[in-house]
Amino acid sequence: MSELPGPLSHWLKNQSLVRFSSGTTELEQVAYSNTVVTPWIGPRIKVNKRCSEITAVLGQFLTYQIEIVNTGNRTAIVRVVDPISSDTSLLPNSVLRDGIPLPGVSPEQGLPPAEIAPGAVLTYHFQVVIVRLPSALKLLNQAEVNYTFMTTEGRTVNGSEKSNVVEVRIETSQLEVSLQVERSHTFAGDILMYTVVVNNPGFVAATAAVLSVKFPQGVLFIPASVTINDMFSPQVTPDTGIDLGEIEPGNVVRVQYRVQVTRGPGVDQLSSMAVLKYISAGKQEVVYSNEVTLIIVEPQISIVKKVSTTVTAPGERVQYHLTISNHSNYAVDAKLQDALPSGLFFVEGSFRWNGVKRLGTNPTTGVDLATLTARSELHIQFEAQVEGELGGSGGAGFAQRCYVNRAVLLYTFRLPDSRTIQRRLVSNEAILELRAPVIQVYVEVFPTSVEQGGTVTFQVKITNVGSLPARVQLGNILPPGAKWVGQNSGQMQLNVPEYSTPRYLHIGELGAESEKNLAYLVQLASDQTGILRGDLTAIYTYEWNGEKRSGEARSNEYHILIEEREE
Repeated sequence: MSELPGPLSHWLKNQSLVRFSSGTTELEQVAYSNTVVTPWIGPRIKVNKRCSEITAVLGQFLTYQIEIVNTGNRTAIVRVVDPISSDTSLLPNSVLRDGIPLPGVSPEQGLPPAEIAPGAVLTYHFQVVIVRLPSALKLLNQAEVNYTFMTTEGRTVNGSEKSNVVEVRIETSQLEVSLQVERSHTFAGDILMYTVVVNNPGFVAATAAVLSVKFPQGVLFIPASVTINDMFSPQVTPDTGIDLGEIEPGNVVRVQYRVQVTRGPGVDQLSSMAVLKYISAGKQEVVYSNEVTLIIVEPQISIVKKVSTTVTAPGERVQYHLTISNHSNYAVDAKLQDALPSGLFFVEGSFRWNGVKRLGTNPTTGVDLATLTARSELHIQFEAQVEGELGGSGGAGFAQRCYVNRAVLLYTFRLPDSRTIQRRLVSNEAILELRAPVIQVYVEVFPTSVEQGGTVTFQVKITNVGSLPARVQLGNILPPGAKWVGQNSGQMQLNVPEYSTPRYLHIGELGAESEKNLAYLVQLASDQTGILRGDLTAIYTYEWNGEKRSGEARSNEYHILIEEREE
């Protein structure tokens, strides 16, 4: 069977023959049949593939061309499939059909069907980059074209044709550098190990090789953590360069180092890349590794504390309000603790969680908040009461003028690699100023040693170190059995009737941040001996928000040695 001559000939010629010999002669004879001419129907697909380069190096771009010709007499629908080498990577959106871009398609997955008429030519182009060195140092590639066409009787016929095999040889003196990190998800404070593998897959030695890694902001190198082929090199650092010397063909150098993640504000990812500089065949070469990206998991939690009033007085109640917010997309488990300062007491039953009372819950001992979901907010309220009285003993016990405290939030979160991290967050200061008089009394007795019935002098200093004035009177001014003699000295004048023994001394109004001094004589009881101990009492009154209040303060203890009178 043979085709008739001529372009696009669609006729098949067929002729049979018979070879025979007769008995009358031994010569072989031939008899031919008539010639049968059959029309041939269908497309005739031919596929030719070629590459822009015969030889290439690692990292080079290659352009492949696939040409499809239809020399038949029927239109066909063709679909090109080209399984490119795993050592190459397709450049996105690089596929062209007859010069027209085909965005988003891949030869590996199959290109969109296209129609090719008789006598027509379809031309495809696409680009790849060599990402790895193949083990045989050559890239082999072959395209396949699957097609369908319709016969004149309406039948659908399928077929396929393969292109020629395209070979690209890889010539390399280029070293390979890969960068890896032990974990892809991290957190602020985490310590990670990086590994850099330098490989010489070629046939030429590399000399004067220097490896360097520039650390991104948010990563701190840990000194003396570098190892080269498992040997410590404490004097080198990756950011200033690590001298690897000569790397023979087939050799591999493994460099490891550790860093700590510090993370700057607003940073969610940290990327780094290794750079290798070396000399090969007298030429300076530079090779870059792959880029390694760390994903920082750090929930954005805040706690804000407020107090219902900034000024209060003894015995008053105040309300605290805590707002705990999770601004991130990560859920956390949290526990709250709010230890009140000395002088403030939690009011039982006052704890509220998002407006709902939680009886038996006390923030001073800790409250389990369970899970704070992503983008959520929690409101905590509770009441505290100020202690009822303020005062001091001889100036030693000084009641504070304001209460300052912070709430503490402990929360935990989990990384995708199952590690659990705990954080401690402290709220702002909630300051509560105390408005009240703070009365202090200090007394000294002279002399400290007397005979029975002797006379001593009481020197008294009364101070108001508080923030409100108070009216003060001094009580317990005489030891048991003692008699009032009179005022001795002092800046204030005492109004005590002559020959009387007062129980109290009226000091009058004592302003904030002020003091008064006085001295008076006392005759001790004639029948008393031994050590006499005692203290003075200051009783005071003041006003707060139109309400009259009172308080009491005790002085330091005085001592008097009373000796028997010699006859």
